[in-house]
Amino acid sequence: MRVNILEVIRGCASGLLLILNSLCILLAIITFAAAVVDIRIMKHGEVQETGTLAGNIAVIVVSLLLIAVALLGCIGVVKEKPKLLYVYAGFLMIIVVLSVMSGIFVAVQRCGLQLDIRDWMREDFFMNVTGEELIEHNKKWDKIQINYECCGLNGPEDYKAMHQDISMACCPRAHRAQSEHAKQMLYKACLNGENHFYRGCEEVVIDYVQSDADWLLGMAVISFWFEAACMVLAVSVANHLKNRVTVYQDTVKY
Repeated sequence: MRVNILEVIRGCASGLLLILNSLCILLAIITFAAAVVDIRIMKHGEVQETGTLAGNIAVIVVSLLLIAVALLGCIGVVKEKPKLLYVYAGFLMIIVVLSVMSGIFVAVQRCGLQLDIRDWMREDFFMNVTGEELIEHNKKWDKIQINYECCGLNGPEDYKAMHQDISMACCPRAHRAQSEHAKQMLYKACLNGENHFYRGCEEVVIDYVQSDADWLLGMAVISFWFEAACMVLAVSVANHLKNRVTVYQDTVKY
C-alpha cells in the first residue's frame, strides 16, 4: 500500500491547526472572563478609572474577535476551503496586531494607574473630614479593607498614629456579624488575639493591579505565539489544498 507523504503531512498540519485554534478559543474565553471579573472587582474596590475600563474593554473586544476568527479557521480546515483559510490567516494577522496594541496599552495604562492609586490613597486616607463626610469616608475605607483584606494605608499602625482605634473592617468576622453585641465581642477578641489584617491597603491594591497586568500580558504573549503558529499552518494547509485541486484539474484535463 502506497502512502502519500504529502497527504499525511497535510493531515497532521490540519489536525494541529484545529488543536491550536481550540487552544486559542480557550485562552480567549479565559481572558474574556478575567477582564469581566477585573471590571467588577475594580469597581467594587473603589479604584476604577476610565483608563482601566477602556483597557479591559479592549481586551474583551480582542478576545471576542479571536474566538470568531478561530471558529472561521476551524470551518476552513474541516471543509477544506483554501480561500477561507487565506481569509482566516489575514484576519488572524489583524488580531495579532490588535493583541500587541492592546497589551501595550494595558501595560502603560496600569503603570499610570498604580501611580494614580498611590497618590489618591495617600491623600484620601489621612483626609481631615467631619460629620456626614466622615461617615462616608469610613464606609469607603471599610469597603476597601474588607474587599482587599488589608488594614489602614500602610498597616494597622496608621490608626495608632492618628490616635484612633483600629477599624472594625480590619477584623472580617466582627465586621460581618449580624448583631451589635456580636460585633463588639468579636472585635475585642480580634484585637486581643491580633487576628486583624496586617498588610496595608496601598501595598495590597498596588500588588493586585500589577499582578493583574502581568497576567493579562502573559496571556497576550501566549496567544501571540499560538496565533503566529496558526497563521503559518493555515497558509501551509491552504497552499497544499490549492495545489491538490490544481493537480486534480490537470489530471482530469489530460
